[in-house]
Amino acid sequence: MKRPLIPVLLLSFAMIPFGLARAQGAAGGNEAWPKVQGADVAAPALLKGPYHTVVEPVIIEGHMARFVIESRFGNFSVLGERMLAVRVSELAAIETLQNVQQSDAFKEALSASGGKLVDFGKSAISEPGKTVENIGSGIGTVLGRVAYLAKSGTEYVGDKVSDATSSAPREAAQAKPETAGEPEPPAFIGDPLGYNMARREWAKKLNIDPYTTNPVLRPLLDKAATATFAGNFGVNATVGALVGPWQLTYEFDDLTRQSVWNNPAIDLEKSNKEKLAALGIPERAARNLTRNKWFTPTLQTALVARMESLGKIKGIESVVTAATAAQGESRARFLLESVGMLAEAHRKETPFVEIRMSNLVPAGITSGGRLVAAVGIDYGIWDKDAAAFVQRKEFAGSGKTLLVAGMLSAQAQQMITKAGWEVKPRLRSARKP
Repeated sequence: MKRPLIPVLLLSFAMIPFGLARAQGAAGGNEAWPKVQGADVAAPALLKGPYHTVVEPVIIEGHMARFVIESRFGNFSVLGERMLAVRVSELAAIETLQNVQQSDAFKEALSASGGKLVDFGKSAISEPGKTVENIGSGIGTVLGRVAYLAKSGTEYVGDKVSDATSSAPREAAQAKPETAGEPEPPAFIGDPLGYNMARREWAKKLNIDPYTTNPVLRPLLDKAATATFAGNFGVNATVGALVGPWQLTYEFDDLTRQSVWNNPAIDLEKSNKEKLAALGIPERAARNLTRNKWFTPTLQTALVARMESLGKIKGIESVVTAATAAQGESRARFLLESVGMLAEAHRKETPFVEIRMSNLVPAGITSGGRLVAAVGIDYGIWDKDAAAFVQRKEFAGSGKTLLVAGMLSAQAQQMITKAGWEVKPRLRSARKP
């Protein structure tokens, strides 16, 4: 007697892991964006901790995961595991600064400063449960043709030929729909030296980025720097070193962290330009990069360090061109991670003799002609953009490898492999301690 067909199909479907079932489409057809378990796209320590919980399931948008972080400091909606790591690692610093700033000594110092050095803005944590950050759109179709390069990077950063000195104020980049909801980095060129130093001292003590865009942490850091610089409030010696999950310990090497903490922004810019010149990058191209507000001194210094690992090879300037045009912190960090993956492959495997950029995606070419592309995505699916990606003219030829920071759906891996690529997924997890 034949078994009923419907129960068999239901049983088969039930055996497919959560998330993967949602992502599967007809063979060769486009997949819909799935909802997945947070553990599929992020480390456990990033999903739940003493200060926060990440809402489950996690929605995938544009091959990146959208994480909603619920904390008593407000709710953060961010794109990408990298941005999740950044925000989670900053929560302890928020609590520490809140406690410090409740002391009478701090209040007296801030009052003595006049509170006029920095506009602290409205408190982002006045309403419990309020969404304090909500990046409105994805980083773009990074596996397809992205509109972010529709105009030159020079147009994006408003560069002028006459504006050649590093001390000149940056012009605001035009508002772009793809950066909707992303809090902008603080101004850092032209800050009083003592204030900049105080900010960096606090950042080092708290193990955070002094140029953070966190809408809750940034005003607190501003206040602390003002009270120290203008009110003689000492950086609290009782504040222990705070270590967040992988933000500054994994994403940036120790030299980059120490450079950012110990040097004024203007000195970092000068040093980065000198390093770029040593790689053969024209002065104008280097200056354009430093004018992109989304590449803060921290991200800029980290990018230059990765480029130094690649060395003075053909096409290295294309990395600077792409970085100059990138709009939004999530895109900047996507590019930074992708270049970092390529630099690691260059050091540990076959060295590259050429670098090619295809929109935000870097690729290295070996002396034997093999191409290695790197994408800092969280969860790739097979859609029209993925199909366009594997057929890009920049990737023409045989012998191709795709390095993937996160994971791919079974269908995406199958179709990309079928298109002639060797796929190496989950490289981000392999690098974590």
